[in-house]
Amino acid sequence: MTSSAGQGAETAAASAESREERISGVVGDARAFALDSDGFACTRVFDEPEVWRVELLMSQTFLPSVNVFVVRDGAETLIVDTGTPDDYNDTRLMRALVRLGVDPAHATLFCTHAHIDHSGQARELAEAGVRVTLSRATLADMRRFSTPTYCDYMAERLVGEGVGAAEAEEMANSIWAHVTDFERDEVPCQALAAGDVVRCGRWEFMTVPVPGHMPGQTALWLPERGLAFTGDVVLYACSTCICFWGGSDDALGDQLSTLRHLADMGVEHAFLGHGVQEGVLAERCQGNIAHHERRSARALAAVGERPGSTCRELVPALGWHVPFETWEKVPALTRWFLVSESVAHLDHLVCCGRMRREKDDAGVNRYWLA
Repeated sequence: MTSSAGQGAETAAASAESREERISGVVGDARAFALDSDGFACTRVFDEPEVWRVELLMSQTFLPSVNVFVVRDGAETLIVDTGTPDDYNDTRLMRALVRLGVDPAHATLFCTHAHIDHSGQARELAEAGVRVTLSRATLADMRRFSTPTYCDYMAERLVGEGVGAAEAEEMANSIWAHVTDFERDEVPCQALAAGDVVRCGRWEFMTVPVPGHMPGQTALWLPERGLAFTGDVVLYACSTCICFWGGSDDALGDQLSTLRHLADMGVEHAFLGHGVQEGVLAERCQGNIAHHERRSARALAAVGERPGSTCRELVPALGWHVPFETWEKVPALTRWFLVSESVAHLDHLVCCGRMRREKDDAGVNRYWLA
């Protein structure tokens, strides 16, 4: 039987040991720990290199969560993407990084693309001492998208596709708020060229351009492990949204090329921006290609039946599935995605020479079969 003083010493020692276990990221043999009482967790998803998935909340979209990945090797840490900035996610992400024993002075952040759910917490991480990196192409996206005139460009393009002026402004404003800009937000960062490497201890991850979802989207590739952080190139919960962003005349064509390239790369372990890999990645890439081809076929059929239609008139025919009774009840951000991806399909068909586009007297684009 021990004295109260002895018990206190043992309790203190156990507490210190427990803290050390928490800092190491593994409590006993556990490979996951909760971030809150709502079911969000940090889970070890790969062992060599050591990769943890931090699942954070998504709001204002149909996707329930977004992933941040933490790679550890010795004292070095690589963080891939950031999650959406809000008080809940800030707390969850920092809780995970502390629990994993991340030293900001030896940590690097890489953002796969400019959307706010992948780069929106970079400033907070930079202020904590984390080195921020991204591709030069993503930085170019940020510069282009963050200007006030870009919001006007998006609204004008929507009007030119048959959307009313007031609705077009509402839709453009809804998406413009979802793009970050490190220069505007004074986030110190290092921009990397395609093929540059991001190091984490023994591991060197190659930057690979994967345009489509965003013109500058960039993956990280570790060929010796068949492992890649792919951003939003391919998802399993839904098809990745492909929209008109500027910077490319054929965003869907870019996406199809990226999917074919990714399918041929030999990626065995894909860590996605949302959700998890389910099955062979190359098969999912081919499935996404077939999905876009079916939607393009619907667009061709609709234009064949109603030549001279506007994009806005063609949206229902492309086969979108949204849980709303009327168009007016669809949130502005969702409406933007629906029209913008429809535009991307029409742009692709025009670029392929299968459809032609002409402006009417009001400056609105109308479409005919080529």
